[in-house]
Amino acid sequence: MDFQLYKKMLGDWARAQQPVFIMGPERSGTSLLFQQVSNHPDFCDFSHATVETFCFIKPWLLLEPSGPENYEMRVYLGQKNLKAFQDSISPLVERNKMLSSQGMSRQYLNHPNRKEIWYERRYKHVNRAFFYNSWKHLGEKRLVEKTPAHIRCAKEILATFPNAKLLVCTREPGEIIASHKKRFKKEIELGKSADDPSIAWLSHSTENYMKYFSNIDKTVTNLLNDIGESVKVVPYGDLTSSPNDTLQSVYDFIGVDYIDPNNISRPRNAQAWDPLLNKAPQKNDVDLSLELSQNEISFINSKKETLSNFWR
Repeated sequence: MDFQLYKKMLGDWARAQQPVFIMGPERSGTSLLFQQVSNHPDFCDFSHATVETFCFIKPWLLLEPSGPENYEMRVYLGQKNLKAFQDSISPLVERNKMLSSQGMSRQYLNHPNRKEIWYERRYKHVNRAFFYNSWKHLGEKRLVEKTPAHIRCAKEILATFPNAKLLVCTREPGEIIASHKKRFKKEIELGKSADDPSIAWLSHSTENYMKYFSNIDKTVTNLLNDIGESVKVVPYGDLTSSPNDTLQSVYDFIGVDYIDPNNISRPRNAQAWDPLLNKAPQKNDVDLSLELSQNEISFINSKKETLSNFWR
């Protein structure tokens, strides 16, 4: 097919889709919510795994050869489908090579020329092609994708898929930080060194975590004000304490019939890395004192007063 016709087809397809993107701070329940949506029969089946594609954070990795950095992208796309996908957008692959040779940044987030880089590198079309090929691979059912960091590029997602629905997970800040610390200890027990860059995201200071939550709070508040019809906040406390009512609300928002989380018909492979994902949402009481000092708890309690009430 002529590439311009292919690009038009992708645009028509993208505007007809209603994918669901799950995002929010790490350790806030994004994986749990992803499981509940992907378990729904209207959606592509990812009940066996919780991949994070980072396709809007690092879209250039979609144009790279197979490697560790785009492994989860390839899981979503289908491991054998990378070449066919890249061949389908070969003009964009070549365009991006040319722009890189001219010195243009591949990174667009936090760049002063964010809009220009996003447009000139045609990242919108790259992602449309990625999801189209993934949709074909996943049985042409409705798409759901989970990458917590995509909270930083919600507007690019909606430029790519105008009818997308964004589910933003939040959680009581102390519980998020305690969960990070607990996961960090587990990684060390499994043999990683404390300075391993792959787990650096788990070892920030409490002060930096609270600054991060404050930035997300502002981002989410702006999204709710600007495009509230496309965004729903799903607090972890609601999801685990009142799963039926919360999922009813989520399913209503994304436009599918309710299914009981205790009556999932799809077969599931146990996910050993997080046993809670193998069950329906349930109350998860966290004793902050097991992971945080009293000074840290007091600091968190004072700072969280400035956050919106959806952090609970």
